[in-house]
Order: sequence, then C-alpha cells, then structure tokens
Amino acid sequence: LLDTATTVAFDEGQVIVREGDPGKVLFIIKSGTVTVTTTRDDLPVPLARLGRGACFGEVALLSGRLRTATVVAAERCTLLCFHRQSIETVLNAYPKVRKLLETVVRGRARDTIEKITRPPLDPK
Repeated sequence: LLDTATTVAFDEGQVIVREGDPGKVLFIIKSGTVTVTTTRDDLPVPLARLGRGACFGEVALLSGRLRTATVVAAERCTLLCFHRQSIETVLNAYPKVRKLLETVVRGRARDTIEKITRPPLDPK
C-alpha cells in the first residue's frame, strides 16, 4: 500500500479537503497538524485537531458520499495520500483492515453527532 502513496505538503491555513466535495483520497498525516470542522447553521463546528499518524478522508472514501468535514492545515504538514483504488485493493484482500477502518468511521460519526447536536455556547 505504501508503494501506491503520494506525498503532498500543505502550508498553514491551506484547505486540504472541503466539506461537500467528492472524496476519493484517504490521508495519513506524516508530519504537522490539521484542524477538522463541519458546519451547523452556517457556523463552523470544531471536530478535531489531528497530528502525526492520524488519518482522515475515510468516511467519504468508504461510503462514496461527499466529504463530511473541512480539513485545514494548522501548520505546515506533509500527508500521505492513498487513492480509492489502492485502498479498495487492500480492504478487499484484508477484511480485518476494512473492519478496523469502519470502526474508526463509526467512532468519528458518533463524535461528530455529539458535537453538532450540542447546544451552541452562549457568547455572553
């Protein structure tokens, strides 16, 4: 799988993926950090700050749906990019890896639902 990865660098503040876009790539953070947000009532809702070794983009990749969040480089970062075809080959050959990735997706979905259904903080 690593042989199929491409490496891409992003500068601080650069949007890596945007909520609502198609998702055909899974990312693993090689260095740096990213912030993950979604929108609720046209306002950004912080979901996570991810660092080295974390992955993102798995929800859209596995489901075939549009991206569920926006990911922005919090600092200069380097990412490993895995395209759908490469990931599918591995997931088909190793069902345990598919189950692991699906577990990550379910956990993130629960976390996201909790964060977006929480009442907004009173700005006072």
